[in-house]
Amino acid sequence: MRLSGWKVRLRAASEINRSELAVAAGLTGAAGYAVPLVAGLALAHAREGAAASAGALIVGFANLGGRYRVQVQTLVAAAVCVSVAVLLGGVSAPSLSATVVVLAAWAFVAGLSVVLGLRAALVATLATWALLMAGDLSLHGHQVLRDTALVAIGAAAQVVVVLTVAAMRPLSAERQAIAAAYRELGAYARQLDTDRLERAATALAAAAEVVGAGAGRRRALAAIVEQGEWIRLHLTALARHRDAGVHATASAAATALDDLAANRDPRRAMQLLDRTARRIQAPEARVEALRLVSRIRAAAARDDDGLALGPLQRGKPLHDVRDQVTPDSLAFRHAARLSVALIVAVVTYRAFSLGSGYWVPLTVLFLLKPDYGTTIVRSLQRALGTMIGVGLACALVAGLPASDTVIVGVLVVLVAAAYILYWANYALSTIVLTAVIALLVQFSGGSAIGALIDRLLDVSIGTIIVLCSFAIWPAREAPRAAKQLAALVDAQRHWLDQVLSALVDDAQPGALRAARLDARRARTTAQAAVQRLLGEPHSHRPDPTPVLALLRAMDELSTGTLALAATAHRSNHLPANELAPYRDAIDARLQQISDELLHTHGQALSPASTRAAAVEGRPASSATSELAAMLTMLDMLQPSRDDARSRHT
Repeated sequence: MRLSGWKVRLRAASEINRSELAVAAGLTGAAGYAVPLVAGLALAHAREGAAASAGALIVGFANLGGRYRVQVQTLVAAAVCVSVAVLLGGVSAPSLSATVVVLAAWAFVAGLSVVLGLRAALVATLATWALLMAGDLSLHGHQVLRDTALVAIGAAAQVVVVLTVAAMRPLSAERQAIAAAYRELGAYARQLDTDRLERAATALAAAAEVVGAGAGRRRALAAIVEQGEWIRLHLTALARHRDAGVHATASAAATALDDLAANRDPRRAMQLLDRTARRIQAPEARVEALRLVSRIRAAAARDDDGLALGPLQRGKPLHDVRDQVTPDSLAFRHAARLSVALIVAVVTYRAFSLGSGYWVPLTVLFLLKPDYGTTIVRSLQRALGTMIGVGLACALVAGLPASDTVIVGVLVVLVAAAYILYWANYALSTIVLTAVIALLVQFSGGSAIGALIDRLLDVSIGTIIVLCSFAIWPAREAPRAAKQLAALVDAQRHWLDQVLSALVDDAQPGALRAARLDARRARTTAQAAVQRLLGEPHSHRPDPTPVLALLRAMDELSTGTLALAATAHRSNHLPANELAPYRDAIDARLQQISDELLHTHGQALSPASTRAAAVEGRPASSATSELAAMLTMLDMLQPSRDDARSRHT
């Protein structure tokens, strides 16, 4: 890897994502963690309290917030899976062969769970952590059942505390997600560019998932989210006009959107927005601005306006998993890699009788990710966090008085910090967790310094295993990125076709919305694939320039389609023969790009002049001008893509 690549990864490893600081979840999780510890201390059963707190600690990481029902499902699933994993790990621990069989199957399922999303993958990871922990305790007979019960009690205590606090703040996660989406809409209104538009779209999609569908207050919140999509549409259409009043109107809209996000009274901002919108001279721009005003006013009033609300129905999860059970899929390769790497880690620490050796497979579990780039960043964060954490832990152990009460208090504070920092910066969370481990060992009567030395060695061995697993079986992202980009092109093509059909005939809101959401999801998936591609070593990846150019082109196509959708929703119908030449040319071009992405031996593209001749001399309107701009933009992709291909042949 080039030096500049390491600099980028070090910067990523040290960066703190402030938006991911989980303060409320961290404090709640720390309270749930404190319950078994304090109970054990009060009942003079400190060892049992520490064992139960392990279950609370692990399950606390599953507190991702979100809709209450989803939060309940996630936490209960985590508690059940962690308890079952402890039982299996304890029963299989005496036999290395049994441990290998159980771990191989469990780890493979855990690796494959990435297909089901973040929550399922996290629950599977936490359960694997519990499996490894139980296997390291070398329990026998009734001890397995006793410790399983203690861990289950601690996990249940964490679930009860978190859900009790969440029930006291109904719909708070939904309101926070909506506020974040409207802040992004305000930022887009202030700076009408593609990057801000994509961030607003992502935030709105996230809010729709959190809010879901329902009646009463939930329906009112869903209406605000869907009005946000319309606001995004009208802002995009307004930005295409060159009237001098557009900027002032967008700026006034930003103020009103910020007021809505902050739950402030938007009436003054709405009055200013209405005045600026009416001052726009160009008739089409003024109509668009007034429609924007109407949508923001409807959002403030929580008016559903007959909208189709809630996220689009997803496919069946088991079908998604079944589709990924193929050696070519990213999830399958990750599952197999994780399973083998964990087996190697367990066999290594048992063969060499390492002290607290279960940290070797635990390091593998938390570092090994489906893609190379994330794995390297995680490895750097774990290494830095462990080294700094050992120093911090030594200072804490030396400076704290030998009082169980003091140690428990410090443990609770440190666990809160670990929860808060986990998603914002893994390195900082690792620093804190290293100190937690040292204090737990001391609290249980062991040698904290010896445990810290073991941790340094074990993390080093685990990191080496992770890096070797990628060196032996690398993840080639380029073919998968091409497939995801082709899927994005197809989704954008379908959405544009639906919008153009609506321009000719009456719009079908359900079909338009479904096509738009499909395109949004395809864009998110393609963006993730491109990011994984960029994270690969320079020697293993193709030139990313044409890929990035294509992604930008699809963003521009999406922006233009939004503007056309605004025209379609106004029922401004156009003659089919006026749109047909543009529609056919763009459709053919997008089909050609998709085929070329999937098949390296695709036919050569027709010269741009041939396509231009097809629309030459046609009457111009705002819609046909937008389509002509799309066609020109797509034509401009070809030279850079040809150049890139020639460099690699």
